[in-house]
Amino acid sequence: MTIVWWALGALVVLAAVSLVVLVVLVVLRKVVGRIVLPGGDRWTPVIESDADSVRLPITDDTVRPGEYGLWHDGSGHTTVGPVLELDEAAGFVRRAVVRTTGDVSSRVRWSGHVHPDPAAMDVDWSEVLLSTPVGPAPAWVVRPAVGGGADADSEAGAVADAGASATWAVHVHGIRTTRVTALRTVPAALELGWTSVVPSFRGDGEAPWEGRASHLGAREWVDVEAALDHAVANGAERIVVVGWSMGATITHELLARSAHRDRLVGIVLVAPALDWSVTVRSQARRAGVPGFVAGGALRAMGTPLLCRSMGLRSPVDVRALSWLRAPRQLPPTLLIHSAGDTTVPFSASQEFAAAHPDTVTLAISEPAEHAWERNVDAVWFDRTITTWASRTGLTGRQE
Repeated sequence: MTIVWWALGALVVLAAVSLVVLVVLVVLRKVVGRIVLPGGDRWTPVIESDADSVRLPITDDTVRPGEYGLWHDGSGHTTVGPVLELDEAAGFVRRAVVRTTGDVSSRVRWSGHVHPDPAAMDVDWSEVLLSTPVGPAPAWVVRPAVGGGADADSEAGAVADAGASATWAVHVHGIRTTRVTALRTVPAALELGWTSVVPSFRGDGEAPWEGRASHLGAREWVDVEAALDHAVANGAERIVVVGWSMGATITHELLARSAHRDRLVGIVLVAPALDWSVTVRSQARRAGVPGFVAGGALRAMGTPLLCRSMGLRSPVDVRALSWLRAPRQLPPTLLIHSAGDTTVPFSASQEFAAAHPDTVTLAISEPAEHAWERNVDAVWFDRTITTWASRTGLTGRQE
């Protein structure tokens, strides 16, 4: 009888332990999912629209200064500019329409995407397919006008000269978005006379599919390496990598692993995710998630036995991806970031810049949400890049 009770007790304990483990795994998977899986779309209703303006409810986003993109529910896109009217009593804001394609729908998705594609920029561009390990991935190539450069007058839409510039910029978008995000740094590159390539990579919905989960750059960087391959095959002698948000992590890996790292002469990082541990813990605090849960999620992502149950194909060691941990030789590097970023802590950019005073320049934007530094002030943003490039000798066609 004693043995029976002991066995029953052991079963109860085992069941309790199994339940606790299951609950922990479910919680960790949910937390990891918030980090690596795409989020749902957030829609804003349209009160009224015409050819010149659109009226929207007042929200934190719709009253922000600058230019933003509205993705229609269906096909089409509208770029809105300054606030024309703000009626707090009625609860609406009316903003100017800069350009639009398609009919404005009854609801729109607010974004920082002021250009829906290169065609909207009136530039010389083409689409190419890059050969990546997961298959052909589309990329945009944008060429500077004849005689382009920081000191030359250029006409939008002019034909590029027969020999593309020897300096190329590779614009790398971030997590949960597409290459359209990275188009915002192309105008500055054109002004500098650089040829630009804007690649897609696995997980962004345009490149070949490899599951829904982002690996925070640990797997994606090899797809972006194909963009560097393309640049070098087409005459690039010098390469500047421009990383947006998670694009900074991909840039980190390119700097360490790329076959073309000797050609990397400059880095521009916008709202950069320099350390995922810092970013995830900051987001957890804002969401009211205990720190030990966030730490457990990060450890689970890096553990071979657990990472697959979290939706990952291979472990992601966030420590190995951090710009803050391992000192390294850097080419001239420009960080553009706002202290108003509530997604990626500005403090990490401050720490990194302070650790590399000889090579890293930190340009602090006006208050802006994550990766909206150019949206708030495009003139300041572009000038910041072109001035930095001029000071570091990266302008024009380097022969």
